[in-house]
Amino acid sequence: MNSRSSVQVRGARPGSRRSAARRRPPRGAVKARGVQSPMADHVRDALQDNAMVERLARNFKALGDPTRSKLVLALSLSELCVSDLAHALGTSMSAVSHQLRILRDLDMVRVRRDGRSQLYALNEAAFGLCSPRICQAWVGTLRRPADPGGRER
Repeated sequence: MNSRSSVQVRGARPGSRRSAARRRPPRGAVKARGVQSPMADHVRDALQDNAMVERLARNFKALGDPTRSKLVLALSLSELCVSDLAHALGTSMSAVSHQLRILRDLDMVRVRRDGRSQLYALNEAAFGLCSPRICQAWVGTLRRPADPGGRER
């Protein structure tokens, strides 16, 4: 062998320069079993539903905006009109209406008319197990005080 660090692989022709590292599976890799469980097939089928995956991504993207997350938190506490939401968030009614429109288009909030007012409420069904009232991630975040630097502990 020459100065290069090649390793002779068992079963390889003498003189070939295939390295042993190229033939080994990556560290931590799990070999696929011959028979998969029915649950694995169910999950695989669900992941193939591109429309569902895209809808889920849009919902998470919508919640990534701090103003929309505040609206969701506010509406998880009470049904409110735009002016009350604007006052609670300290922003304009126009900005709140714009954000509510996005949440309505995603079916995350519902609106009902009460006389001359429109009251907005959280559509709990749209969140499923991630509903702010029952999801432990939301509940834990709401119970945990933020430190003065604005970071959560």
